[in-house]
Amino acid sequence: MRNSCYTNPACEKKWYVLYTYPRAEKVVCMDLAGKNYEVFLPLTKTLRVWKNRQKKIIEYPLFPNYIFVRTFSSELFTLKKAPKIAAYLSNGDKPACISEKEINTIKEILDFEINVSVEAGFRQGDEVRIIRGPLSGHKGILIQEKGKSRFGIRLKEINHTVLVEIKIDELEKI
Repeated sequence: MRNSCYTNPACEKKWYVLYTYPRAEKVVCMDLAGKNYEVFLPLTKTLRVWKNRQKKIIEYPLFPNYIFVRTFSSELFTLKKAPKIAAYLSNGDKPACISEKEINTIKEILDFEINVSVEAGFRQGDEVRIIRGPLSGHKGILIQEKGKSRFGIRLKEINHTVLVEIKIDELEKI
């Protein structure tokens, strides 16, 4: 009997994390999208003021050097050989996966075009759920910093936390 993707859970598409060369995220994203891969490169905008006082809004990656690709684990070795991709992330001997829910939460946060920041590493905080507002129902951590409350989504695989400012009365402790 032949091994089929319908019976083999290891054969399902998942979101994997690719580590790119510095400042190559957009090039890698366009290259993989051109090869019909489902790719997610979260971008955020910032106002940049140049030395000549010229102002311009710049899009830059939310997670420098990281992009997410939805594919089969068997294709990761081939992807790693693509130009400007340094590696794929792994936990021990297994490729690191990001859940569909985490990817969708990041997409929703970016759709609201609110001030988003990313903190490298983990921070201790209470597990919370948003009870009001456009992100209601999402779970994450609460971080208090400089008198401001922030809601964070941990991405353990890349050791980063996506943070959004939020009012304390919009949260409940889990």
